[in-house]
Amino acid sequence: MADWRPLSLASPLYSPPSVTTPAPVIGKLDELPFTSLSWENFERLQLRMMRDVEGLRHAQLYGDRGQAQLGLDIVALAPDGDGVALQSKDYKRFYKSHLTAAIKKFRDTKRPFEVKRLILGVACAVKSTGAVEELAVQRKALYPIVFDLWDAQELSTLLRDRPEIVIEYFGMPTAEAFCLPFKIDVAHVPSADAAAVREAIARTPEVSTGAQDLFEKAAATTDAAEALTLIEEGQSTLRKAGFGPHASAHDKERVRLLAVAGRADEAARQILDDFWAALDQGLSATAQMTQSRLDELSILAADDETVALYRQVIETAINLYQNPLGYVPEAASLRLGDPADQARLILLAGETALAGDQSGWLTKAVPAFSEYSRLPAIDESRRVRLRILIAESTDDWTELLTDARQLKLGYGLSGVVTARHARSLALHQKFLEADLAWDEASGFASLASQWGEASTWIFSRRAFRSRWNPFTSNELLPLQTAVREMGTSRPLLPTSDGAYVDALTALSEGNLRSASISAQRALRDAITTSDWVGEDRARRVLASILIESDEPALAAHHLAQVGATKQIEALGKSLSLEFIDITPDLDAPNYWTVGATYRLLGAQADLMPDNLVHLIATHITAELHAAEKGTYPDLRSFATSRYNNAIKALAGIAERLDLTAADAALTHFEAQPAVEENHYRYHDEDEALTVARIALTHPSLAPRAIAHLVPLLGRAQGGRSDTAQEAIATHATLAHHKLTELAEAGNKWARETLALGDPKDIDATVAAEALARLTTPLTHVKGVYSVGTGAVGDSLLVRHLGSESLDTAVTELLARADHPHLSSSDRGDYLVAASNLAPHLGEAQRTGHFATAMRLAISPTPSEHDEMNQQFTHKLGGLRMNGVPQGSRGQALALAAKLASTEAEREEVRRVVYSLLGENADYWPTIALQRLGDTVNDDLTFLAVQGWAIRTLVALRWAEHGKPDHLGPRLARDPDVRVRRALARALAQQPGGTHADTRDILAADPAYSVRTALKQAPA
Repeated sequence: MADWRPLSLASPLYSPPSVTTPAPVIGKLDELPFTSLSWENFERLQLRMMRDVEGLRHAQLYGDRGQAQLGLDIVALAPDGDGVALQSKDYKRFYKSHLTAAIKKFRDTKRPFEVKRLILGVACAVKSTGAVEELAVQRKALYPIVFDLWDAQELSTLLRDRPEIVIEYFGMPTAEAFCLPFKIDVAHVPSADAAAVREAIARTPEVSTGAQDLFEKAAATTDAAEALTLIEEGQSTLRKAGFGPHASAHDKERVRLLAVAGRADEAARQILDDFWAALDQGLSATAQMTQSRLDELSILAADDETVALYRQVIETAINLYQNPLGYVPEAASLRLGDPADQARLILLAGETALAGDQSGWLTKAVPAFSEYSRLPAIDESRRVRLRILIAESTDDWTELLTDARQLKLGYGLSGVVTARHARSLALHQKFLEADLAWDEASGFASLASQWGEASTWIFSRRAFRSRWNPFTSNELLPLQTAVREMGTSRPLLPTSDGAYVDALTALSEGNLRSASISAQRALRDAITTSDWVGEDRARRVLASILIESDEPALAAHHLAQVGATKQIEALGKSLSLEFIDITPDLDAPNYWTVGATYRLLGAQADLMPDNLVHLIATHITAELHAAEKGTYPDLRSFATSRYNNAIKALAGIAERLDLTAADAALTHFEAQPAVEENHYRYHDEDEALTVARIALTHPSLAPRAIAHLVPLLGRAQGGRSDTAQEAIATHATLAHHKLTELAEAGNKWARETLALGDPKDIDATVAAEALARLTTPLTHVKGVYSVGTGAVGDSLLVRHLGSESLDTAVTELLARADHPHLSSSDRGDYLVAASNLAPHLGEAQRTGHFATAMRLAISPTPSEHDEMNQQFTHKLGGLRMNGVPQGSRGQALALAAKLASTEAEREEVRRVVYSLLGENADYWPTIALQRLGDTVNDDLTFLAVQGWAIRTLVALRWAEHGKPDHLGPRLARDPDVRVRRALARALAQQPGGTHADTRDILAADPAYSVRTALKQAPA
């Protein structure tokens, strides 16, 4: 067993044949001339067949080649794990005795694993009768071991469809005469270069190229100069063969030898060049390894100033590259190293600043960009990138575009310049010009056979069209597909292909620093190459990372740059105590960034500092004037609309507007053209909220505001917020005339609003019709479902009727609330309608309905409609219905609480409410508890850890009773502003000297609504 050893890939047996041995070809060839091969080449051929024909691996060799007579003894494993043995000897003729000797040797030899197949290899053809008969005998004797003979005939059969092996050993003419028809450079027969790469993979490039011999000689010599020469020769050999990274693996030894030879500065230069190359490709780990090599060199050459200087260059570059927040130092601090290194540093800093939208830094750095762009020693692509930074910073592209269009930069770099100009035009809303520029850039790239860039820039055109001509982007899809299928090309500019994926991976693993560094690189690459789509996704993932890293302002800025309104709004709402100030982005040159910024301001309006309100109001007023004149480009039907989002922000700060700004806003809304019937404006809800708040805070504007608000609410159901209803109720006298006009015209909302204020305003016919709708049993068609009831409004129209009529209505409403055909949302409406009527019932009637309401709260009949909707609620479904209520038990409890007339009934309601706590929604259970009055006072500490609605009720109860003491300050710091606001309002109704500590906390609250609620006069 000790004589078996693994066959190294560096073994000569894996080498290609030392010489090609062609057959004397005349016509077709039936058998290959194996006996003409040297014994070494025949050994190599057999091993090659074991690997590539039989698929054997993990070969082990017996003994040392050449120990006795020529022979080969190998064992290896088949793909199924079975052992296979190969015995071979240099026979010119093969007889029975040779076969018998081979079998004896096989039986007498111990092997490292069990063998289930024996192959005997000979170069000649086995034709003697004795050998053939003995072969049959030995096959029987060896069974179940399979015994195969690889003689010239069998070897020829195996190789007839393997032309790549025949070509390698016998040459092309022999392969053409012997093999089945084949083609070069298709999947079946790789090219010579591909074969060389395959051999290098199998045997290592050092061995396959012969460089290993040079490295071994270098290791053996004691002469440093000679060793250096050998190392450099070996590296040169590897690089010429296309294995540059393998050559670089020997740089450490070369650097050491250079230091020994007193050439440390040359070694340092090489290390620095390798560092820059790694950084260009985004290989930060490799760059840091290179940095460590320079650290080691500094130990060998401690007094070398060049080495020390280059260490500073690398350290500065690493700090720039790996700053997770994209910080950029002053340009003057980057003047380190050789001029070419300084140019690299200023370029890296400039593109980092550009990715971070640091326009001030870029402007200051223009002289440096200009200086280094004129250096004769720098690479042309870096020179062009520096010139692009100048154009970006000064917005003067004339000279650079002239050079590009005159092709002074070549097709490739002219494409880069034109594409970057397209990005600049796009950011400044020069829509058609940007589209044409990307088109021109992709044309330049195509002429340079840069198919990757051409496809990217066509995709950028497609994506950008969504900002100005959204329904035409797919017109470019066939062109993009065709260009992409032209093949691959080496990128014009160095990029890190895996940076975006690395960022996502690191984010998912919680490695935020690495994630941010990778995302910053992905963003720089996307901007540098004018990849509009890549920039969008890089900014989004970077924002996600920054949010997780507690950097909301930076995250919001990146989201605003790509118009990510949904994400930026969610970010704003997630921070209930912190204002994110990105107001400078209101001056951005495009509508989507401005629109997203307004969306954030709208989400955080309550947290806006007082000193910013006037500034924001001024911006919004300017938006309104521009909208009237059509000054700003905008897509009103898209979420990124600057106008619609400005109105949203306006609604958020409307109660804080001064009289001038409020008047300007109201005047703008009044001047809008009339809305056609059954039409709406995208900003109806925000307009209604704005006007309502103006009416509540500016009495002098209230007549105009109410006159505008009533018709708006009459047609815009979504605008009927609590604030809007409060404005109508507060100015009921002002609203009455307009409401009456609408009611007479048949507007149902106007009728209901009038009824809510005074039942005398209800027409008897209208009330009778409403009662009929509430008391007439519904008819249903199996499999047909509808949504919407109108029952809540109808209940307001009939409240003044007699208790008998109302009892009939409540009975029918409760029957509907338990009908299997109806959805939870409709059931909830019927229960709310019943709650509106409950106070007007007699005591006996209330007692009778209480039991029904409790049953609906505990065990309602399952809803067929809900079950049908359930199939559309999965988050991965192609058709999804979000926000569909699943249950109406809370509304039933609220009704039961209103019907309860005894302590036992109230206790029963409270018990069931507590059993529901912790479910998705606690609004209606909270209403139920609120209707129970003081029965929950002993449970405030328990309830204070429930949902926001329950905590709001706790705040109201605590403000009135003040126990336990610790609960007030805790509620005053609640993360939900609704809880803090409710506490402030409740405390405002209490004597001024009570709960001073809690009041102090609320007085300093960051939310404006909390501070003002605390100042409200007692009712």
